[in-house]
Amino acid sequence: MVKRAAEPELEENAEDIDSDFSDNDDASSVSDAESVEESAQGKRLRLAKQYLEKLENEQLKTENDSEINRDLVAHRLQQDVLAEKGKLETRVGKRLCVLENKFTLKGHRLSPTCLAITDTHLFSGSKDGAIIKWDLSTGKKVSVVKHDSKKQILALAASTDNMYLASGGQDKVIILWDIDTMTFVKCFRKHRGAITALAFRRNSHLLMSGSADRSVNLWNCDDKLYIESLYGHQDIVTGMDSFLQERVVTVGGHDRTLRLWKIQEESQLVFNGHKNTVLDCVSMLNEEHFVTGGQDNVLAVWHIKKKKPAITQIKAHAKGSWISAVAGLKNTECFISGSNGGNVKIWACGENYRSMECIKSIEIVGTVNSIVISQDNSSFVLAVGQEPKMGRWWSDKVARNSVLVFPMVIEDEESTDDIFN
Repeated sequence: MVKRAAEPELEENAEDIDSDFSDNDDASSVSDAESVEESAQGKRLRLAKQYLEKLENEQLKTENDSEINRDLVAHRLQQDVLAEKGKLETRVGKRLCVLENKFTLKGHRLSPTCLAITDTHLFSGSKDGAIIKWDLSTGKKVSVVKHDSKKQILALAASTDNMYLASGGQDKVIILWDIDTMTFVKCFRKHRGAITALAFRRNSHLLMSGSADRSVNLWNCDDKLYIESLYGHQDIVTGMDSFLQERVVTVGGHDRTLRLWKIQEESQLVFNGHKNTVLDCVSMLNEEHFVTGGQDNVLAVWHIKKKKPAITQIKAHAKGSWISAVAGLKNTECFISGSNGGNVKIWACGENYRSMECIKSIEIVGTVNSIVISQDNSSFVLAVGQEPKMGRWWSDKVARNSVLVFPMVIEDEESTDDIFN
């Protein structure tokens, strides 16, 4: 009886033990499931955090880019406004490079005296009376025209829209040509002396002419009409230039004056600086600064609000040289000067136009009678002759009557940060 009573107790105890093991197994399974579930949630949380961080970085980058873009746009708009007013100055002196692949255009029998340039073509006038149109891309002669008188050509000017070419010379008339076809358009007669200088206002058909009769005439090429005459010079008008505004600067030979004519205001400003010499050439850098050269071998840079030169460079070329031609790179601090002294020089004005330095000198045989620079500053051209433009005071038989084309490039700034400095 005792044995029979003990056996059930053992069985019950066994059942209790089995039950304990079963409960432990169930708890372990729940714990493992919870661990797996927490791991998945953590992964999702991590991915969500990474995604949000990525979005924040992209948004920050976009905001930074937008801020930079706004600064660039504002800077560009400011530059455009200054350019329209002719007050823009981009400093290019350290980045200006003259390339080695120059080429020579030969076609004139006598000394070339004047040049004009468009986007695709070059025009040269000469003492032989010929006006030659050249293709800048090939260097080939396109066409040749002459005035009816066949007298010397002393001045050329091309409109910036590549529509008109104006020419003048010893026959005292100005001929307007169609640039594309080089056909006759109009003959302007008003001057009583040789036409010695011509200039178009940029982006306009307003033509200005200077003459040996000491006057400056204005012409409307759209209506083919004479507008008015400006008087003040006491000698031959040897050079002139114009830019964006209705203004023209002129130099008056032996009267040694530089004059800025304000056409709308019907007034003029007179500048004096060269002494005991003849002023031969003038060019504008912008609407506020211009440069002159004369037979005293002196270069002078002027400011519109100062009656005396801001910078004077004596002995600019070889001893005894005449500075016979200058040309400014518009809206920059640089310009080019030529003489009969055997070289052409590229100059850069210092900060606030307090100094100038020669940054490049190129040897040339002959007299540089004219210099023009392409509108995009991709090249400059020289008219080189045996004789000077206005006379026959010398004749260099070693020189060749030719037109020289020098490609050049303005290198990009190292970083956009320089724009804001």
